[in-house]
Amino acid sequence: MFPSSFVRIAAALFLACLLTACDSAEERARKHYENGLELLDAGDVQRALVELRNVFVLDPGNIDARLVYARAARSIGNLPESYSHFLRVVESRPDNLEARLALSEMAIEAQNWDEAKRHAEALIASGEDIEGLETVKLALEFHKAATDEDAARMRALTRSAADLFESRPGDPILHRLLIEGYAREGNNDDALAILDIALRQQPRNRGLYMVRARLLDLKGDQDAVEQHLRETAERFPDDDDTKILLIRHLASRGRLDSAEAFLREQLSKADLAESAHVTLVTFLRQARGNDAALAELETAISTYEDNRLFRALRAGIVFDQGDPEGGISAMRDAIEGAEPGEETDRFKVTLARMLVSTGNVPEARQLVDEVLRNDPGQVDALKMSARWNIEADKPEEALRALRSALDRNPEDAEAMMLMSEAHLRSGNPELGQDLMALAVETSGYAPDESLEFASSLFIQNRFRPAEDVLVRALRRSPDNIDLLVLLGQVHIATEDWARAEQVESTLRRIETEQAEARAEELQFQIFGRREGRDRAIAYLENLIASDNGNSAAKIALIRAKLEEGQGDEAVMVAEDLVEEFPDNPRAKLVLGNTLIALKDYERAEDVIRDTMQESDDPAAALQLVRVLGAQARVDEARVALDDALENTPEDMNLLWVKASFLEQANDIEGAIGIYESLYARDSRSLVIANNLASLLATYREDDESLQRAIAVAQRLRETDVPPFQDTYGWILYRQGQLQEAIKYLEPAAEALSDDPVVQLHLGKAYQALGRTADARASFRRAIDAAPENDPRPQIAQARDFLAENGSDGGSQ
Repeated sequence: MFPSSFVRIAAALFLACLLTACDSAEERARKHYENGLELLDAGDVQRALVELRNVFVLDPGNIDARLVYARAARSIGNLPESYSHFLRVVESRPDNLEARLALSEMAIEAQNWDEAKRHAEALIASGEDIEGLETVKLALEFHKAATDEDAARMRALTRSAADLFESRPGDPILHRLLIEGYAREGNNDDALAILDIALRQQPRNRGLYMVRARLLDLKGDQDAVEQHLRETAERFPDDDDTKILLIRHLASRGRLDSAEAFLREQLSKADLAESAHVTLVTFLRQARGNDAALAELETAISTYEDNRLFRALRAGIVFDQGDPEGGISAMRDAIEGAEPGEETDRFKVTLARMLVSTGNVPEARQLVDEVLRNDPGQVDALKMSARWNIEADKPEEALRALRSALDRNPEDAEAMMLMSEAHLRSGNPELGQDLMALAVETSGYAPDESLEFASSLFIQNRFRPAEDVLVRALRRSPDNIDLLVLLGQVHIATEDWARAEQVESTLRRIETEQAEARAEELQFQIFGRREGRDRAIAYLENLIASDNGNSAAKIALIRAKLEEGQGDEAVMVAEDLVEEFPDNPRAKLVLGNTLIALKDYERAEDVIRDTMQESDDPAAALQLVRVLGAQARVDEARVALDDALENTPEDMNLLWVKASFLEQANDIEGAIGIYESLYARDSRSLVIANNLASLLATYREDDESLQRAIAVAQRLRETDVPPFQDTYGWILYRQGQLQEAIKYLEPAAEALSDDPVVQLHLGKAYQALGRTADARASFRRAIDAAPENDPRPQIAQARDFLAENGSDGGSQ
C-alpha cells in the first residue's frame, strides 16, 4: 500500500498537469487563430486555412474561427468548404445573420432553391435591415416567376434588379438575374454587357464563359461564338466541355474539316494523348462514319504500346456494325492477359453487354461477378446485376446493389430509374414514382426517362405534372415525336384545344411521314372531343379526298364509322384500302378486322385465309382464330393456332392465346409453362405477371409455387385493377391474411361478376372467416357463371359446399 501522503501528492500533481494541459490546448488554439489572422492580412489564404483547421482540432466550438474560415474559403472560390463551415455556425447560432446571408447567396448560386428559401426566411423573420437581403429576395421571386412561366412578373423583377444594380454593381447574384432576365426578353446586348462586368470580376468562372457562348449564339453571331469558344479553350486547356461545344458548333455549320483539324491540333499538344485520341475517334465516327473511325483506330493501335483501349473501341464498332461474333472476339482479345484494374473491369462489362444482346446471359453474369469481386462498387456492373435481380423478382437484392452504385455515383440517372423499377416491383408505387421523378431531373429531362415518367403520370390522370415533365423534356429534344404526341394527349385530356393544336402544328413542321401521321391522329382526336364525332369523320373524309394514299387516315375513318354504326361505309373504305394496296397483306387484315367487327364471319374467314396464302404474318393467324372461336369452332381454332405456332413459335401474341386455350381446357400446367416463358422474356408486363401468379396461386398447392406467386405478384400491392386485385387478394388468402385479402377480393368480385374463379376466391375467403351465408352467395355466383360442364376442381368444391351448407341464404 502507498502511504496516504504519497497519494495526496500524486493527486495534486495529476490535477496540476490536467489544468496545465487544458491551458495549453486553449493557448495553442488561440495562437493558431492569431497566426491565421496574420496570414490572411498578408494575403496568404491557403496557409491561413491550415492554421484555422488546427484551431478546430483543439477547439471545435470556436465560432469566431469558423466564421473567419468560411469567409476565407469563399474568397478563394472554395464554396463547398465555405458552405459547410457557415452551416456549422448556423447550427450552433441560428441567429447569426452573416452566416444565414452567406448560405442564402451560395445556395442561389448553386441553384439549390429550397436551401436558399430556408435561410432567407430566417433572415426575413429577424426583422433586421440586412445589406444583400433584397437581392436574395429578388432572386427567389424571379425563380418562382420563371417556374410559373410568368413573363410579366419576370420583366418587372428584371427592372427592379436593374435599379438595385446601380448601387450594387459587384453583386454576382444580380449579375445572374439580369443576364437571365434580359436574355428571356431577347435583349441579348444588355445581357452581354452585364456578363462582361461579371467576367471582369470573376475571370476564372468557367460557367460564365458558357453563358457568353449561349448569348452570342442567341444573337446569331456564329463567328463570334467560334472565336469565343476557341479563346475559352485556350484559357482553360483542361476544360473538355468547351472543346466539345466548339466541335459541335463547327459540325453544326458543316465545317467538319475545321473540327477535325482542331481535334488533331489538340492531340499534338495533349499531355494525355490517348484521351485526346479517343475524342478524335468518337468525332470521326459521328461525323464521317464507322470506316473513318476504324481507320483512325488502326493508327492509334500502331502508335501506342499499351493499345487495349483502342482495340476495345474497335471491338465495339465492329459489334455495332452488325458483326456480333467479330465484335465479341475482338473484345475478348482486348481483355486477354490484361492486368486486373478499372479499365479491364470496364472492358468486361462491355463484353457482358455484348453477350446479353446475343443471348449468352450465363457468361455475361460470370463476367459481371468477376468485376464485382474485384471492385464491389463498379457502377455499371452493379446496374447489370440489379437489372437481373429485378427480372428475377428479387427487388431487395437489386436495391442493395443500386444503393452501392449511387453511393459511388449519386448523379446516375439510369441507376435511379432501375431503383424506381425495383420499388415498383416490390409493391412501393409512391417511392418508385418519387425516384423516377428524381431520375428524370438528374438526367436533365432526357427523352427516354421523361417519356416513361410522363406516361405513368398520364395513366394516373395527373395531367399537370405530366405536362410539366414533357415541356421540360421538349426544351432539350424539341423534335421528339413521342414526347410531342403525349403532350398533345395531355392537352386533349384537359380540353386545352389551343395548345393541342399547337402540338399538332409542331408535328407537321417536322415534315416526316411518321410525324405527319401522328399529327393527323391528333387532329382527329381534337375534332372528336371538341366538336363531336360527325366533325371528326368529316375531317377524315376531307383528308382522304385530298390525299388518296393516306392509309392511316383511312384506318381511323373505318374505326370511326364502326363506332357510329355505319358498317357498310366502313367496309367500303376498307375495300378501297385493299384496292389501293393490293400487294400489302396488312390492308387485307384491316378488311378482315372490319368484317369481324360486323360479325360477318363467313366473309371475314375468306379474306383472312386468302391473306394467309400470301403471308405468314402471325396477325392473320390470330384473326383466323378469333373468327373460328366466334363461330364456336373451337377445335378448328386450336388447329389453326398450332399451325401458326409451327411457323412462328416465339410469337408472344400466339403464345398468349395458346395459354388461354390451355387454361380453358384445364391444362393448367401447360398454361403455366407458357406464361413462365413469356415472363422470362418480358417480366415488366403487369398482365403477364398477374396471369402467371394467378395460375400458380389458384391451381397449385405446394409452398414453392406459392412463394413464386408471391415474388411475382408483390408489385400488385395497392392495385385498383380488378383482375390484379383478385390475384393479390387470393395470394393473401393463401398466406392466411384473411381480413387483408377481403379488401382486395370484394371489389374484384364486384367488378368481375361473370368470372367464376374470382367469385370462388371470395367465397373461399368468406368460408375461412366463418361467414357461411356470404360464402354460399359467392359460390352460387361462381357456379352460375361457369360453363355447365366446367371440369375445374374449384367448381366441384363449390358444388360440394352448397350441397353441405344449403344453396341459398342471406349475408350475415
